[in-house]
Amino acid sequence: MARLLRTLGRIAGALCLLGVLPPACAPSGDGALPVDDSRLPPGRPPAAAPPVNAVGGFAIELPAVTFAPGEEREVCFAIPLQLQGPSRLVNSGVVTTGPGLHHGNITTRTRTGDGVRTCDSGSQTELALEIAAGGSVLFASSTQVQGSEWQTFPPGYAFRVGEDQEIVARMHYLNASSRPLVIAPRYQWFTIAETDVQLELGPFAWTYYKFHIPPRSRYTVQADCPLQRPMHMVQILPHMHALGRRFTLSFLGGPRDGQAILDLTNYGVRGETDIRQFLPAVELSQGGQGNGIRFACNWENPFDKVIEFGVGDNEMCIAFGYAYPPQNAASAGASEDVDCLPILPPQHP
Repeated sequence: MARLLRTLGRIAGALCLLGVLPPACAPSGDGALPVDDSRLPPGRPPAAAPPVNAVGGFAIELPAVTFAPGEEREVCFAIPLQLQGPSRLVNSGVVTTGPGLHHGNITTRTRTGDGVRTCDSGSQTELALEIAAGGSVLFASSTQVQGSEWQTFPPGYAFRVGEDQEIVARMHYLNASSRPLVIAPRYQWFTIAETDVQLELGPFAWTYYKFHIPPRSRYTVQADCPLQRPMHMVQILPHMHALGRRFTLSFLGGPRDGQAILDLTNYGVRGETDIRQFLPAVELSQGGQGNGIRFACNWENPFDKVIEFGVGDNEMCIAFGYAYPPQNAASAGASEDVDCLPILPPQHP
């Protein structure tokens, strides 16, 4: 049964991200969503410290890469996961970097080899399938952050790293300076004992992966994503690029229809963390009364060209996060011509 459900999850993820489903999520011309957070906990950056009850963890330092002034590209490294200590339950992590890190997506997948080596970043579909097959999302850093950025969960919260896995670092580097840069981010994660875990978390990613922003315009896309099971969101990280102006997340249907959960209106101010944590967690299905969630990205395009999903001058609209119970942490894929389809992780008997 577990193998069958895993296979179905892979197929659903691939269908959604490959764009073979009918239209439903449509773009709009503005970024306005109702804002009423009077009954919700405010989203705040997580604590910038490891847990006091850490029992071990693991760390990686990415190979140093030199970038010429103005150079931009994506690189990928596969790295052994060398766990120290008795636990596989991660409570916090931190990235330390200088300038040049546009963003990085650090995940795990079933081990494919030994040693540190380069890899193919692959498509969004391949990444989704790795997570659907039981991989973990270890870290997703804010855009162009420098110094240290922490991803620390409340005491007693943690996500599990599977056995016989390796770390995959899909990095987007950009040297916006006038001098060469040596870029070598370092990541460290801290584990807590199984007996200290009160709530186990699971990762999710919501992606709007196909859009066309008209020249010289302000433009919004939004996705209405159904949720099949109760999902308590603990943490979320929106991701856009330099043209991003606003990210919104709200309830869909139910008594709180349209009520904003997160309204990040200063997205264009770069350099600070965009991770937001909710305590207590936000129950996205409204006790079964709601239909799901709506997320939206708003950009301002100053160019005389159309902007699409991608790197360089192009843009992205992604939200990474963690929720509980882990088996209900639904990811989703949407586009201007594809339904927003939820993708549940593998369901174990």
